[in-house]
Amino acid sequence: MPKPQFDYTKPDAMAMSVEPVEPDKFDFDRFEAFAAEADRQYTEFLSKPSAVAVWQRVRVGEVFRDACRDMQLSLRLQLGGLKKAMDYLTDAPPYLEPWYGIGTTAGAFGAEYEWPPGQAPVVRPRWRTLDELPALVARPIEEAPILRYTLDTIEYFLEQTHGRVPVSWCDIQSPINAVAGLVDITEFFVALREQPDRAKAVLSALADEIIRFTKVQTGVIGPALARPGHGFASARTGTGIGLSTDNLIMISPAMYVEFCAEHTARIGREFGGVAIHSCGNWGHWLAAVKQIPGLVMVDGAFSPETDPDPCDCEQFRDALTGTGIILQARIVGGPEEVLAQVKRLWQPGMKLIVVTHVQDPPTQHKLYHAIHGLCQ
Repeated sequence: MPKPQFDYTKPDAMAMSVEPVEPDKFDFDRFEAFAAEADRQYTEFLSKPSAVAVWQRVRVGEVFRDACRDMQLSLRLQLGGLKKAMDYLTDAPPYLEPWYGIGTTAGAFGAEYEWPPGQAPVVRPRWRTLDELPALVARPIEEAPILRYTLDTIEYFLEQTHGRVPVSWCDIQSPINAVAGLVDITEFFVALREQPDRAKAVLSALADEIIRFTKVQTGVIGPALARPGHGFASARTGTGIGLSTDNLIMISPAMYVEFCAEHTARIGREFGGVAIHSCGNWGHWLAAVKQIPGLVMVDGAFSPETDPDPCDCEQFRDALTGTGIILQARIVGGPEEVLAQVKRLWQPGMKLIVVTHVQDPPTQHKLYHAIHGLCQ
């Protein structure tokens, strides 16, 4: 049998194909019963000092590419994902997401979106260096197109689903990621050494905007809010805010603590904690991330089919056992591959969420029970 490896020909390694569903054709009664049971399982998992949960994620790849540009199409595709999700066993409910790329926070400061055909939207930095960057003053939401469109999308989702489906915040990103939409990121990394005070001020302004716009979204979503949100197993009973922090692997752990930890903790205090995601093998930075007060969850890839450089199972297991910090492990692959990684990840004292992407429902049901049976 060939060794599992990352397939570079796929536009999205975690995506599953779905058929779009019109809102008036969606079975809300069935979904609410399904989501209520998943909510119960999620709440029970959160209450335990050591436990395992399985989130069978139906990630609709088109939504995280160019289909996001059309809120009507995005909803129909995401409802198709919710319909498909009901065929599986899961300990966390699926939810809707107003996803418009990763430039939202930069958009508040004047960054403009580009929409390449067939791809996710992009934001190119307007300034090359911090010397060129003006003082950061966030625009009113009415003057920032991507912010207004995100709120319009949330309102449309709630209206079409009658508030009966959980909705998360948009993919707000962390300050160290969002800054790449304003200035050339390599120049910013240089500034961490040469202009540390100015760099800290920029990251602080971005954190302020993340807090501001997330609070606005919270007010619009209301009781339908699922947290921590984007990419994380989430529920109405969840806590914290999910922050993608992929650029942490571009700086040293010590620099992460100096420049990022304070603002990340400040964001977390506003939303009941913080959950951190990074692509790639980021175990070397785990000790630094663990220093953040209010850290509730971390996310990583744990199979070569998920990421070309997956995380080391034992490193994360040993660092997180007994801490109460949840490890969300994304594992693309067949049941044998998933169970092999879970065996390496699990030990008593862990709080582990295993994210699976198995296509065949009966196969997924067997895997679900096997994971729970293994993690006793």
